[in-house]
Amino acid sequence: MASEKVEVDVAIIGAGWYGLVSARTFLRLRPEAKVLIIDSDNTVGGVWSKDRLYPNLVAQVRLGLFNYSDTPMPPNGGNPKDPRVTGEMIHEYLHKYAKDHDLLRRIRFNTFVTDAKQSAKGWRLSLRDSDDVIEAEKLLVATGVTSIPYMPSFTENLDSDSIPVIHSRDLGTSYDAIQDPSVQRIVVVGAAKSAYDAVYLMLSMGKQVTWVIREDGGGPLAILPFRVLNMVNTVAVASTRLMTHLSPSILNVRGPLYRLAHRNPVGRWAVGRFWGFLDYVSGVHAGYRDGDHVGMLKPEIDRQSVFWSHSGLGVVTLPDFWRTLHSKNLTVVRDEIRAVKGRDVHLKSGGTLAPDYAVVCTGWGDHFGLFDAEHKRRIGLPAYHASQDLYHPQEREQREREQQQQQLVDWAAYDAEADKLVDAKLPFLARPPKLRQSPELLDARRQKKWLLYRRAVPVEMAARGDRSIAVLGQIHTIQTPLVSEVQSLWAILYLLGEIDVPSVDEMAAEVSRWNAWTRKRYLNQGQKLPYSLYDFLPYIDSIFADLGLKSRRKSNPVSEVLSPYHPHDFNGFVDEYLKKREAERGSNKV
Repeated sequence: MASEKVEVDVAIIGAGWYGLVSARTFLRLRPEAKVLIIDSDNTVGGVWSKDRLYPNLVAQVRLGLFNYSDTPMPPNGGNPKDPRVTGEMIHEYLHKYAKDHDLLRRIRFNTFVTDAKQSAKGWRLSLRDSDDVIEAEKLLVATGVTSIPYMPSFTENLDSDSIPVIHSRDLGTSYDAIQDPSVQRIVVVGAAKSAYDAVYLMLSMGKQVTWVIREDGGGPLAILPFRVLNMVNTVAVASTRLMTHLSPSILNVRGPLYRLAHRNPVGRWAVGRFWGFLDYVSGVHAGYRDGDHVGMLKPEIDRQSVFWSHSGLGVVTLPDFWRTLHSKNLTVVRDEIRAVKGRDVHLKSGGTLAPDYAVVCTGWGDHFGLFDAEHKRRIGLPAYHASQDLYHPQEREQREREQQQQQLVDWAAYDAEADKLVDAKLPFLARPPKLRQSPELLDARRQKKWLLYRRAVPVEMAARGDRSIAVLGQIHTIQTPLVSEVQSLWAILYLLGEIDVPSVDEMAAEVSRWNAWTRKRYLNQGQKLPYSLYDFLPYIDSIFADLGLKSRRKSNPVSEVLSPYHPHDFNGFVDEYLKKREAERGSNKV
């Protein structure tokens, strides 16, 4: 078959939350544009695509907090009293959104971008199993961080006699096989939220589960109850402006509440007691002290685990979650798998397991693998290390010295200044907790750094006037859909040249402050990812300030501080910007 050259105004890689809304937003700003969305799956949704769904898969938020601002999500089964947001609901919601906004015909499904390089016309994309080439004037990368599964080394030498080993991403397509009565014993590997979900699913199916968590990793994650004291919804509380001060953010270092909470010892003491209380409530809810195997799932940090989120943070949304994990059908093993030989799983300690199936929840690979090392450097993306562990500090320092010789910005100087500034502005973060395992994980030299202004724009490319690319979704918050809308509008306006960016000095300082803050605030998670779990409102504030829009949208000061922000509070913000733009253009003509 002859190859085809496809030329478009903008190519968007990914058809999840960010990819879909960025396509719609681009078309609102440029209705005649040729927009192409590329996705390796066969349906929309990204992590919520059809093949990745399985029973009991639910989001960690309640209904009304996980949708686009102008498109409410229908309740589960039409029951408005059911607060759950299921995987099936999200997939159907995104599919309908794509259909309603005429995006489906613009999506090229089952298409994996293997290579992206700058060209005279913008960006040239090569595809797996195809000689077709896509030329795009602009490129929006919306691959997220859960698109490429990481498979541990023991899976490399599996043969036809070995037990089936799958990644948690493939639970949906493997569900029927696991449900077979011949499959009784399951090994689950890892301590991420996906591992908790997999263990719960297997136990709900009546399987015998051995959960293997290695000793030298970040350990089990912290998990909040769905409601605090069975009264107040946890994510709703986290969506208030009060929480933006109880959770110290480098984007929120002005005003009386900031000074009250963080500029005096009494305020910091109160903040610590608040998080200590939440941590205690979460531990009681989980039953860490009940004397069984669940005690081995207690986060390995000496205080306030739900605040620091060192290994991540989960929220219980299923009423029988912890009761199920307390089942006698679950065995927790702190060990590591060295090899799988035939039907036997060999552990580092010398022990052997004999499961029928294995599910590895070992995180994600290089979701920026479409860029070579030079393009990653140019864009400001962290290098990927094949072992999934971060670079050894000395190795990393050598690599950074080599890169700095090619860079426009002296990032080491900005990072050193940012480190001091974060400690000064947010003293609560200057005294990190102690880890029970692997304290080397907090070595600042191990941090992966995204050099993206406002978490989207490559600083050095912007400094050179190159507005051909933006990277979306590199900010992990509790309100993904809302943040995806806000970030997409800002990034697209940047690509189109409709908003200015500050000087290189200001952009570099903003990036370094963010990187220093997320590392200190979220410990191991901040070392690995652009984590911003509790901090979506200050981020939206900064974007809206750039756009000249009002981000404080409640009716009175009390509601502004205490009332949860829902996506619908920001309904119409794109129209507000367009109206403002037209007014400014009209005044300029006069």
